Amino acid sequence: MLRLNILLFAWLIFAGCRSEQQPQQATQRPLQKVYYKSNEEVQRLRAAGAEIIVQQPDYVIIKTDHMVGMQDLKSEPIKESDLVQRLVKIYVKDSTDRQIVVNSGIDLWQVQNDTAIGRAYDIYIEKLRQAGLTVEIIAQHAKQREEK
Repeated sequence: MLRLNILLFAWLIFAGCRSEQQPQQATQRPLQKVYYKSNEEVQRLRAAGAEIIVQQPDYVIIKTDHMVGMQDLKSEPIKESDLVQRLVKIYVKDSTDRQIVVNSGIDLWQVQNDTAIGRAYDIYIEKLRQAGLTVEIIAQHAKQREEK
């Protein structure tokens, strides 16, 4: 198990270095902070094709395109502090589940026995749940938890 964790850690470092070396594509859509007042407005954004990265009580962070203006919702460019990650615990049954977690895009901190711990945006949490994994949110703001 220790050997698997070491190999997994080495692979994550290698994969992270490779992705940092690739130039950003000009076609990548910028992120936008969109304020909402009801869950119906969030559902309208989803129905219009918005990818919700983070959902807070009064705003969402989405990948933008022309549909935001069509929704008649106030929006603005994001600040770094708007990108809130959750501290999560993910329960994994087998190596297939572990691979799903590794490939999910979360900032994986630890894998031990049947549990993975990491930081994740809401979009990744939703994708893990859709894949059938149990995800427990330990802290709504992972950064605040790290500072303690």
